[in-house]
Amino acid sequence: MRWLIIGGILALVVMVYALVDLTVTDDRRIRRLNRVLWVVLIVLVPVLGALGWLAWGKGPRASARPMAPDDDPSFSRSSDVTDAEADRRIAELEAQLAALDAEDIEIRRPERPQPQPEPEAAAEPEAPEPAPEQGAEPAAADDETDERGHRAPGDGPSARA
Repeated sequence: MRWLIIGGILALVVMVYALVDLTVTDDRRIRRLNRVLWVVLIVLVPVLGALGWLAWGKGPRASARPMAPDDDPSFSRSSDVTDAEADRRIAELEAQLAALDAEDIEIRRPERPQPQPEPEAAAEPEAPEPAPEQGAEPAAADDETDERGHRAPGDGPSARA
């Protein structure tokens, strides 16, 4: 009975290790089946699925190691651009960027049309509002002015919002 418990715990440990290893392994290193099928195999056949993953499912580490461009000799040979050609390309790109910046400035600052002066004959002067009488009460509750017609700082529609 004791050996069965130890074997069950050992099988669970191997299964959990294989699942964790499968989840952190890069896709380029997974061989034979895809990731989902390996998970199903490890869960349904715990010991054999986990051992199968560890023995045949995971490719060698060296096959997945990417090479940095500056370490790759074929990358440095692929650059057949001379310094003069590179300078010409840079100057061309800078000219294109300057043209795009000029377009952005024109878009941001459109020319405003000059306001047309209104004919003076059409304009009628507005009649001034009569001043409140000294002893009179405020005109309305909406008008938040005191007896003298002054508003307190922070009053008004913007303060109500």
